[in-house]
Amino acid sequence: KMKIFLLTLMTISIATSGYAHQCSMGEMSETNMRLGSYYKSQTATSFSVRCDQSYSIRFSSLNLNSSDGNSFVSNGKYRLRTRMSITGANANLWNVPLSAQASNQGHKYVVAVQLEDQPSIRVPAGKYRDVIFVNLMF
Repeated sequence: KMKIFLLTLMTISIATSGYAHQCSMGEMSETNMRLGSYYKSQTATSFSVRCDQSYSIRFSSLNLNSSDGNSFVSNGKYRLRTRMSITGANANLWNVPLSAQASNQGHKYVVAVQLEDQPSIRVPAGKYRDVIFVNLMF
């Protein structure tokens, strides 16, 4: 039986121009997301961001194809298309800085991924990967 995995690691890059401001990211539900080996299988992770000032957040992926979240998981030369989405941001745009307001309660973000290709007998078994990056700028 074919097994397809999407191993997703969140990476945080924080840029700041002052010392008095604070931002934190936490409460991540999953650091490794796994897709099933069937058409339209889904996986997701969530996390929160707390900042005492306005900030920008940018979501990207190693295999990102477009700003609307089209990407793929790969196993060497073999690829399977995926569709990624962001909930909690002011837009579902990838590799674009999205603005957010300061909040003591924090903002919750959800990143979801869905398999868009139908795995077939011609798709070799193995681990298919992509990496998602989250950059926080304040």
